[in-house]
Amino acid sequence: MTYTTLSEAAQSVILMISCLTFIMFLYYTIRMTDLGRKKLYRLLAVLETIFSFGLFQLLIMIQQKDISVSFPLPLFPTLAMVCLLFMHAALLHRRIAIWKKEHLSAISVKEAFDRLPMGLMFYSASGVPIMVNETMQAVARELFGSPVTDAVAFWERLGEADRSDRKEPEDDSRIVGSSEEKVYGFRRGKLAVKGSELYELTAVDISWEYGMTRELGWRRDRAGNMNSRLKALMSAIEYVSMNKELLQLKAALHDNIGQSILIAKRYLYAPGSVDKKRMLDFWTDNIRHLINGEPEEWELPYYVISREADRLGIRLNIIGELPEKGRLIPVVDAAVSAHIGNTLKHADGTEATIAVQKQGKDYILRFTNNGRQPEGEIRERGGLQNLRREVESIGGRMELYSKPAFEMKLILPGEE
Repeated sequence: MTYTTLSEAAQSVILMISCLTFIMFLYYTIRMTDLGRKKLYRLLAVLETIFSFGLFQLLIMIQQKDISVSFPLPLFPTLAMVCLLFMHAALLHRRIAIWKKEHLSAISVKEAFDRLPMGLMFYSASGVPIMVNETMQAVARELFGSPVTDAVAFWERLGEADRSDRKEPEDDSRIVGSSEEKVYGFRRGKLAVKGSELYELTAVDISWEYGMTRELGWRRDRAGNMNSRLKALMSAIEYVSMNKELLQLKAALHDNIGQSILIAKRYLYAPGSVDKKRMLDFWTDNIRHLINGEPEEWELPYYVISREADRLGIRLNIIGELPEKGRLIPVVDAAVSAHIGNTLKHADGTEATIAVQKQGKDYILRFTNNGRQPEGEIRERGGLQNLRREVESIGGRMELYSKPAFEMKLILPGEE
């Protein structure tokens, strides 16, 4: 029984199996060459491919009744050869699949490169992309509407769209936002590969981190403002407490003097009802305090406000001599207190300076600090408004300057 005795349909099936076997051997040969296997394996693959191709051509010629094929082809040996070759080709493909799972190849590296969730690109110094994964191309299309063709131009466009706070030319990181409310972080690095310098560019979706950083900054600023307000409030509380203590001391002194007068009055009306020695000691103590040339520390002008500055960690520099008598003391005291509070709360400074100058009978006081400068025109609210009313109530003037640096200027009339 020969191959030609089979029906045309059966011959077509055998021919199709032979064609598939040839294609499988051809793919196996290409893979052996690509994977760099040993020469013996590659030679065997080439021979098997040539043999399967020759068998396929022979079966085609027999089916087409080519006159050049005059010998009969035994059926069973032919079927056995076709089946054995097909099973051998399938076994080789299975071995390739197993080898791919256990080894890394250039194709597997490229597949993994394209499946990275982060954008990754390698390019030369001239801007020619060498390897660009799909994620980086998708990010480029989302940001600029086109894929990466020139890496240097792409990096420059990222620099123009950078929304980070630092704008340094030599910086190798960028933060860029897209129209879809996403934010990407880009970082560039240099690599040396076989003596050549390459650039590595990565892109990561940092939308959540960027939003949290912004919210954290907002919360930090808010907490800083609240902290400054709390410090100012604490200073005001301490200021009120110290004034209260001062008032109590003055009231006690007033009561002692009044009590001395009452005792003296009783002595004048009824000398026997009062201990003369005790009355004289009481009067001596009060008079000694009144005529003492060296006042107590708490009696000195601006004692409370200087304590307040020390309490808040503000160094108070006074150039010249502040008014120490008359109606100017409460106004100057209020001005110094407002200046200390504004230095701490608005300027975030540590040093408050007051320069005092006397022109004729008038005092000119200039208030400055070492904190940050105002960003715009100063608006008078709260303490500054109250201070202006106090200054104008005694016939003085108050001027505020924000450029070139902050300065508060008071012109106060001297005592008549």
